[in-house]
Amino acid sequence: MTRTKVITGSRNLITDILGVKVGNAENIDFGTGVTYIKLSKKFKASAAVIGGAPASHEIDLLNPNNTVEYIDGIILSGGSVFGLASASEVVDILYKENRGYKIRDSNISIPIVPCASIYDLSKKMSKNISSKIYIELIKHAYNSAGHDFRLGSNGAGYGARSGSIKGGQGSASIRFPGGATIGAISIVNSFGSTLIPGTNVLYSSFYELEDELGGNLKNFYEDLINYSTDQSINDISIDENQKQAGKNTTISVIATNIELSKLQLYKIAKMSFTGLSRAIRPVGTSFDGDLTFVISSCEKKLDISDQLFTTISSLSADTLTRSIGRAIYNAETRNGIIGYKDMINNNIKLKLKENFHE
Repeated sequence: MTRTKVITGSRNLITDILGVKVGNAENIDFGTGVTYIKLSKKFKASAAVIGGAPASHEIDLLNPNNTVEYIDGIILSGGSVFGLASASEVVDILYKENRGYKIRDSNISIPIVPCASIYDLSKKMSKNISSKIYIELIKHAYNSAGHDFRLGSNGAGYGARSGSIKGGQGSASIRFPGGATIGAISIVNSFGSTLIPGTNVLYSSFYELEDELGGNLKNFYEDLINYSTDQSINDISIDENQKQAGKNTTISVIATNIELSKLQLYKIAKMSFTGLSRAIRPVGTSFDGDLTFVISSCEKKLDISDQLFTTISSLSADTLTRSIGRAIYNAETRNGIIGYKDMINNNIKLKLKENFHE
């Protein structure tokens, strides 16, 4: 893989990785949804958690010190712990397809389906919320999975919020002439803001490729002329009514076709949080459950030097940054929470304290 200009994959989605499909499903009445990352075969996987309040399933298994290396699918869900129940439904489906970790001297297979959830529960859901909602949603997401899928306020991003504006689901990819590819998908429900205070500039716009964010930095660079970094840092304060411990999370999947070890995938997962910090401020707080999966089909065999591995890790983080930007850029106004494009059209610019998720 020689030094060359980075370009997006043909779809600019995580599905540019051969063997990856994505399915969305939403429950409009409850304002929630799920996203399923459907894998045509086993993918090697690891994960890392930076946030202080994760809602997750099968994460410890992905630690590089543990035995199982491969997974059969990934679920990103709304509904907090209720959403985690969707994993049991996919396990049942995959078991019938004879997918999973083969138990020695047995005809039993154990499907490995990690899951991570955001907190998108509202007061109106309190009496009727049930894991059954997510079990039904994941069936639809599993059956509808394809190479093309909707971004913004769809799938697990349906009920997401980022700071004081609408969060959502985003995806991006990069490709090299030799066929090596990296893709990412993110559900952005962050406590921190994705916008530079007092501007319409997305933090992630500095990594935009091929106008995927509408030429964000080119269109709004003048907003930065009077921007003061010192002032924005000094303005950071969190009032008691803004503390939402456990109610915010950015959950992501980075996928590649480059053959890597489980330990290397784990190192990429840890380094990917630099991508989060370039797109959201602050990130990884005690109010967030930020978590990133990294998976590989291992189909592209390269001679991985330390320098090349650093490049792969860095570009993975960049792709994650872009997926977060695309989540916000494509999010629609919903349930009284303004979407980014409507904010621009109405010439609204949020101050720093307004950016946080209240």
